[in-house]
Amino acid sequence: MTDVFIREATLRTPRIELNPDTQTLLIEGESYPEEIYRFYDPVFESLDHYFSQPGCRLRCTINLSYFNSSSARQLLEMLNRLEAQANKGHEIHVDWFCISDDDIMQEFAEDIAEEVNRLQFHIRINERDDA
Repeated sequence: MTDVFIREATLRTPRIELNPDTQTLLIEGESYPEEIYRFYDPVFESLDHYFSQPGCRLRCTINLSYFNSSSARQLLEMLNRLEAQANKGHEIHVDWFCISDDDIMQEFAEDIAEEVNRLQFHIRINERDDA
């Protein structure tokens, strides 16, 4: 199997962890890297390597509080790649978390949900906890 892929969060980038042992992908934080391809291309490469094994499953959790338009394109590309893997027979669940009063994030997630047919895509609403 593949090694665990981890990118620690920075002020401009999310934490990303692909763990083959737990069959999970976690993306959380904020995403507006200065060099978008340099940041996301290794993630795509790790996913491609992960799915080179037959019968892989994946539970993907996306919990971003902010992302810019360049990141939105990369996230869409990633979900299209996951959709392609689901079309090949891999079981993939995606939980996309949105803050309850973030209409833009919710609309983006709803647009994705309409585009993907094979992914088991769920939008989860979190209440804002500004305590």
